[in-house]
Amino acid sequence: MAEIVAALLTSHAPLITGRPEVSRPEQRDRLYGGFHELRRRLAAARPDLIVMFVNDHIQNFPYSNMPAFCIGLAAAYDAPSAGAARFMRIAPRKVQGAPEWGAALLERGLAAGFDFAYSYEIESWDELSVPLHFLLPEGLVPVMPVYTNCAAPPLPTPRRCHEVGAFVGAFARSRPATERIAFLATGGISHWVGTPETGRINPDFDRRVLDHVVRADIEPLIRLTHAEIERDGGNGGQEIRNWIALLGAVPGWKGEVLAYEPVPEWITGCATVWVHS
Repeated sequence: MAEIVAALLTSHAPLITGRPEVSRPEQRDRLYGGFHELRRRLAAARPDLIVMFVNDHIQNFPYSNMPAFCIGLAAAYDAPSAGAARFMRIAPRKVQGAPEWGAALLERGLAAGFDFAYSYEIESWDELSVPLHFLLPEGLVPVMPVYTNCAAPPLPTPRRCHEVGAFVGAFARSRPATERIAFLATGGISHWVGTPETGRINPDFDRRVLDHVVRADIEPLIRLTHAEIERDGGNGGQEIRNWIALLGAVPGWKGEVLAYEPVPEWITGCATVWVHS
């Protein structure tokens, strides 16, 4: 049986790296400190693979072809590409993928009733690039992303995301005993983007989500409706589906919040969380 050696939750707002100078220095330093501590712990865990629960931002999956869940089967990912690099101020680079691992997950999922889509070509933006900039600066560990539709309603329910995460976790544990696997979910927390409320953050919602994560009290998050998340966390808050999926992969594990900062200049409630048994 493979070993799950780490689980991490982070925000992925592009302005974290793209416009660091506009934030309050004390907030930026605390959040960067959380990322750096996550990096230290992840390196100490020595994973062979990082399975990432992430979402697209209509770059790869247009409204004409929007999968609920998609497994990345690329041999490598632009994290970021040259165009995205200019916006996020991160040097363009390739991060190795794990297509054979992903294909095995895809086949097991189809046999078990999880109708994953799959893609051999994915251009990463902030969902991979920003967290991996901090957590995997050398880019030496391959990644295998599971994309969830968090942007174009109708969205998969939080409960279904939790079920998908539980399936991915069970699959990971069924792998050969030599594999050391880390889970990383990115997105959120509260933010409104492209709406009349753009720039709004709701720290009360963020702290409520984090409190449930800290106590491994996941059922209230699973029961959230699309409308409730939209009301309290914004359209960007729908990205907590990625976090809920990861929590399904590591049932009973509790979160340790290393940093939480509602940064208005980055229009996002930003957090870094270490999840442990």
